[in-house]
Amino acid sequence: MEKLKIVYVLSFVILAVIIVLAFRQPVVHELEYSEVQRAQLLEKENEQIIQFDIINHEQKDMNYTINVTVDGKEYTEEVLIRKGGRFTYIHHIYPERITKGEVSFVVYKEGESAPIEEVTYYLKNGTQ
Repeated sequence: MEKLKIVYVLSFVILAVIIVLAFRQPVVHELEYSEVQRAQLLEKENEQIIQFDIINHEQKDMNYTINVTVDGKEYTEEVLIRKGGRFTYIHHIYPERITKGEVSFVVYKEGESAPIEEVTYYLKNGTQ
């Protein structure tokens, strides 16, 4: 009878420990990274447009740097995106600015040397 009490108490203690450990595990928050979505090159009658969204899933406001290069000419923009926020970037490319047809964009998160997104388009005579 004594062994049965010990087994009962031990099983109760083990159950209590499992319950405590289950609630002590950190709760997983939302995704904690940044991403670029819907990157696209839109073709209009007299221009082309690069458009994409930067989404900040971080738990704090973040600064981002956007570098767009059109045939070697660089355009840079810095943006602050609130935590959980979204920013839509739009860059117009006119045919008279295209020589070789190489258009790229790179997005960096503040404090990181590796880009979160890097895309290159090759245009030919104003078309993709």
